[in-house]
Amino acid sequence: MTETATARWMPPDPRELPEWRAQLVDFTASDSYNITMSEALRAGRCSIVPTMRNTPIPADALAAFLLNNAERARLEEAQLYYASTDMTALALAAAASPPCERVSAERLPAETGFIVFAEPIGGYVDDVGAALAPTLAARSGVDAKITTPIVAASWTVWTPQDVQVVDGGTVTWNHVTLDGLTPIPSDSRGIWVTYYSPRGLFSGLPPDTVIGTMRDGSVMTAGLLETQRRQFPSTPLNWDNEVLLLDGTEFETARPDTTDVWTHTLYTAWQLMTTAGTRWTDVEEIPRERPGRKRDARQGITGSSNVHIVNVHTAQRPAQEATDADAAASTGRREPSWSCRWPVRPYRRSTCLNPGGHATGDCQHEDRIVPGHIKGPESKPLRTVSTVHLWDRQPEARA
Repeated sequence: MTETATARWMPPDPRELPEWRAQLVDFTASDSYNITMSEALRAGRCSIVPTMRNTPIPADALAAFLLNNAERARLEEAQLYYASTDMTALALAAAASPPCERVSAERLPAETGFIVFAEPIGGYVDDVGAALAPTLAARSGVDAKITTPIVAASWTVWTPQDVQVVDGGTVTWNHVTLDGLTPIPSDSRGIWVTYYSPRGLFSGLPPDTVIGTMRDGSVMTAGLLETQRRQFPSTPLNWDNEVLLLDGTEFETARPDTTDVWTHTLYTAWQLMTTAGTRWTDVEEIPRERPGRKRDARQGITGSSNVHIVNVHTAQRPAQEATDADAAASTGRREPSWSCRWPVRPYRRSTCLNPGGHATGDCQHEDRIVPGHIKGPESKPLRTVSTVHLWDRQPEARA
């Protein structure tokens, strides 16, 4: 079996995020993006699907509607965030168990946002031959697998009332679940999340790797696809998947290599950024230069173009040597290891905010994440400040 693509995910400089967002906004109107979204709809990878009078909308028309009325609007209004390597690893470490609290839009650092992670927060492996088998591009004997890393996400607080009419018809919104289409009540409120993967995934395979069959019957190779990709305008990121997190729903144990895992990590990152008590993050804001802000305004971008770089707070930050050791072990295509950063990983504790009503169930619980530690009882957090005892006189003699 051909080895999984090994090209690393190379994150941008945080200052590039406004340009990445601008490219994504423009790309939502392109034929390439419409094709990507249409294929995702046919494959059942979209979580929120509208219908009109219980009549399915054609995939290409539905893709254009979702891109123009949901994806583009979300990106235009987003606050920009960049999670450092340590911040990404911390979120992954704390997300080893599902969040205990129920989904709450109050956990968001901004109502609408776009975040890029310096390391993947997960991924999945595709068997290219199996994926193309039922298509005209199929070719026998294809042995190629590609690891798709998930490296970014956008989100917004959403209700079905946000968009009600399409071409004069009333829209009914449906949530795609394992049981099929489930109507979303009009009074629902939740968080609509899109996940992104890098473009150019075939660049990690040897150029002569056989992928499938071209339209003219010739051999399709990884190198040929990569060459063709570079000939057309594109963005650094691909729409990959999405989820709808309805307010008040519970998190369940994650299925490996699915949106469950990525959502646990993303929600945990929001918790780390907004939680009371232990200060987990330092946020540095980088302003967009004036020419860039003017271009953004002409493009219709209303969200701030400043970038918020999210780092682990100095009191919780691992040693640089530990970070370097974990980085050296990372493939850059999957979530990184934290074996050196946090030998005993941070963990979450469900905290009752109204103990007086706890016995009757009239209370609210919130996750509090407890710092990891190096040694000692697991219930004790890491001491990050050394205590110095000053002896300025002789101790008194005991009787």
